[in-house]
Amino acid sequence: MDSKEIVSRLCAAVVGGALALAGASKVTAWQQWKLNAARQNVWKIVAVTLPALELVLGAVLIVLKPTATALGLATLLLVVFTSFLALQVMTKSQVPCACFGSHVTRAPSWRDVSRNLAMIALLFIAASLS
Repeated sequence: MDSKEIVSRLCAAVVGGALALAGASKVTAWQQWKLNAARQNVWKIVAVTLPALELVLGAVLIVLKPTATALGLATLLLVVFTSFLALQVMTKSQVPCACFGSHVTRAPSWRDVSRNLAMIALLFIAASLS
C-alpha cells in the first residue's frame, strides 16, 4: 500500500466512522429518532431506512478499499444532509438535529453544516487519491 492509498483509506474511514456512529446512535434511541425525524418533517420511509444505510455505508468506508460507488453514495448522502441542515439553520428551526440520535438535543447550527462540508472534502480527497 502506498501513501496515497493510505491517505485515501484514512479519509474514507473517518467519514465512515461518523456515518456508522450516526446510524448506531439512531438505532440505540429509536423512538426518540423517529419522533425528532417526524418533527423535522422527514418522510417516514427515510427515517426508517436511514440508520441502516448509515451503518452499512459507514462499515463499507471503514473496512473496504474506497470505491467510486461507495464514495459517491456517501457524498450524495452528505450533500442531501448538509442541504437539509442548512435549510433548518436558515429557517431557525428549534427541532433537535438528531444527526447522532437523541444524544444531540440542540437545534441545528452552522457547526453541523461545517462538519458535513469537512466530511465531503474528505470524501473528495479519498476519491482523488484512489
